[in-house]
Amino acid sequence: MCYPTLNTLPPSPVSKTGWPWTDESPQLPKTMPNGSQWPRITIVTPSYNQGQYLEETIRSVLLQGYPNLEYIIIDGGSTDKSVEIIKKYQPWLTYWQSKKDNGQSDAINQGFALSTGEIMGWVNSDDILAKQALYHLALYYQPGLNWWNGTASQIMQDGTIIWRDPQQISHVTRNDLLHARKIITQISTFWTREIWNQVGSYVSDRNLVMDYELWLRFSQLTNCLIIPETLGFFRTHFQAKTGTVEGFKRYLSECDRLRLQEYIKERQPFIIRAILINFWTRFSYSKIYGWKTWLMKIPIPYV
Repeated sequence: MCYPTLNTLPPSPVSKTGWPWTDESPQLPKTMPNGSQWPRITIVTPSYNQGQYLEETIRSVLLQGYPNLEYIIIDGGSTDKSVEIIKKYQPWLTYWQSKKDNGQSDAINQGFALSTGEIMGWVNSDDILAKQALYHLALYYQPGLNWWNGTASQIMQDGTIIWRDPQQISHVTRNDLLHARKIITQISTFWTREIWNQVGSYVSDRNLVMDYELWLRFSQLTNCLIIPETLGFFRTHFQAKTGTVEGFKRYLSECDRLRLQEYIKERQPFIIRAILINFWTRFSYSKIYGWKTWLMKIPIPYV
């Protein structure tokens, strides 16, 4: 794709200033400091009727100053100004389409199926990549590292920052995820094609927690490396899936349900053993005390 700058992109609205309207990331040289090629980074944006924010999202990706970017937008047939905005930036996109799909996860999967990048991630159509995010990410790309999470900030509808993720650990383990000791923010999370292929090459159709479900699959293979740089901003507004109290409660409930499923799956041999011990205990007692033993409340052994 082309190598866009502020001077080559369409001008920003007069009322908009700062990143990514009147500010851009420094243009990177064609090769990395060691002389090697920059890894190709694929960004997919699933889009549907969020034209109010979409242009800011697109500009935050295109103005990274990154020499090896693959940017794909999959729009679900928006009826607002989204398609008009996408067309305005078409010369700098690797691919885009606008037609009915089966929701956000389907759009993400379609985009990644078309991609070729060594590093992958998605940016929702109301979120923003941070300035120089892809540069910082690429510096951590090395053999043996397949999954990264950077600092993220939560912003309001107008872009005001209301929360920053305090990254105080070096990595996130599977146990951290299962015990809810660390939240991995989606906007600041990226991974390699290698691990993507290993876990099945798809995002699940779990509407609220498809990112968390993907992290759990990744965590079966590796830890998530925490990097200190800010990589993105996620926006809170009433149209967002978790933008209301009820929406956030549903999100937490889905996370709990998913954690329980994973826990049961991993502890299955022990749970089966406990059930068998319980059955054998009742059977043994019945030989001595008769059939009413089967009605006794015998606790399941600790597993």
